[in-house]
Amino acid sequence: MTGWNYTNVGLPTDALQIESVTVTPDPPKPGAEAKMVIKGTVQTAIEDGAYFDLTVKLGLIKLLHKQFDLFEELRNGSSSEGWSATPDPAGGPIKPGPVELTYVMQLSREIPQGRFKVHFRAFTADEDDLAALDFDFDFMSTAS
Repeated sequence: MTGWNYTNVGLPTDALQIESVTVTPDPPKPGAEAKMVIKGTVQTAIEDGAYFDLTVKLGLIKLLHKQFDLFEELRNGSSSEGWSATPDPAGGPIKPGPVELTYVMQLSREIPQGRFKVHFRAFTADEDDLAALDFDFDFMSTAS
């Protein structure tokens, strides 16, 4: 594998049905801004209180395991860093229909060579499954 890939490990009953994920630049590069866009369809309104768990591993070493409040992340995000949604829920629920979730971050120049695994599990305010994605990012090659 070179670059990155993802696997939608969600269920057909998830509130958010993932249709595609894109990353720019493709593949992501250490020291560059990375933008991830998740496109999907909301089946059931996503209410305040929804959250996601994020786990990042380098090989077998767990680097991060943290829970995030989805709407807090959307409120605190901007077009230059963090999470945003289209259409913008403006603090209210994300209504049924098409949605685009975007995450923008500056990647460190110091990313160690290796293969990273990222597990994204999202849940509704009622603790039901919202969405689930697994990512693999390969930073083995430092060639530009």
